[in-house]
Amino acid sequence: MKIFHIYSDESRHKNERFLLLSGIWIEEAKIKIAEAEIAALRKKHGYINSLGQHIDFLGEFKWTKVSTKYLSVYKGITDIFFNWVDKDIVRFNVLLVDTQNPSVTEYGNIREEGYFKLLYQLYYHNSKIPGIYKIYPDSITNPVQARVNLDMLHKCLEKSLRRKFTPLLNPQMTENLPCFVKNILPVDSKHTPLIQVADVIMGALGYLQNELYRVPLAKKAKVELMKYILEKIVLSGAIQIKGKKYYVARSKKFNIWLFRPNKKTSLF
Repeated sequence: MKIFHIYSDESRHKNERFLLLSGIWIEEAKIKIAEAEIAALRKKHGYINSLGQHIDFLGEFKWTKVSTKYLSVYKGITDIFFNWVDKDIVRFNVLLVDTQNPSVTEYGNIREEGYFKLLYQLYYHNSKIPGIYKIYPDSITNPVQARVNLDMLHKCLEKSLRRKFTPLLNPQMTENLPCFVKNILPVDSKHTPLIQVADVIMGALGYLQNELYRVPLAKKAKVELMKYILEKIVLSGAIQIKGKKYYVARSKKFNIWLFRPNKKTSLF
């Protein structure tokens, strides 16, 4: 079976209506291709120091760091990302959580054990191909106060994916099935390029969903990058955005879906 990596991140919720969790799904065999393109972009936007040495652009790609000075760099990483999507190198999935929805807050789906549920929903529903999954959430995603038990998440996700994938496999393969979830290992986004890319794209979507671009002091660079990313989404043949209070996207490559708790059934 193929090996897939999931690099996930979440928006830093600060009283905005919509909380976002997102992830990039990529085959392990394609990671070097993606990282090489990011490295080439860093080299392109580097500089020559006083000693005549070329220094690559070293800054962490992050939505909070978008500025007029580095707007061209962020447009470059956006172009690379959507080229990946177009060429089936990555899939990008976003879980949109309405924090004003009583059915969300009623069952503690924002804090503490509820965050565990959101990560489960993101990973389970978007892992569609039988394979071995290595999952790397941003280490900040698991703050102490949230008490997200990643070992328990691992066990629950493994159980669910086994139930989901086993009927799809050749009976001869089901005799000695490997674990579908190899690991769920928090990593530092500063050293994980694909989480950085997810952060930028998700940041723009959060800016749109929470209408932060309407705020009088909204940064012009962020508004411009948000529009640049939105145009890429709309013009993609496989992606459509629609909605009134929120926006969703439906495709095999790029999804934004609204979390709707099911009161009739348990999570697992």
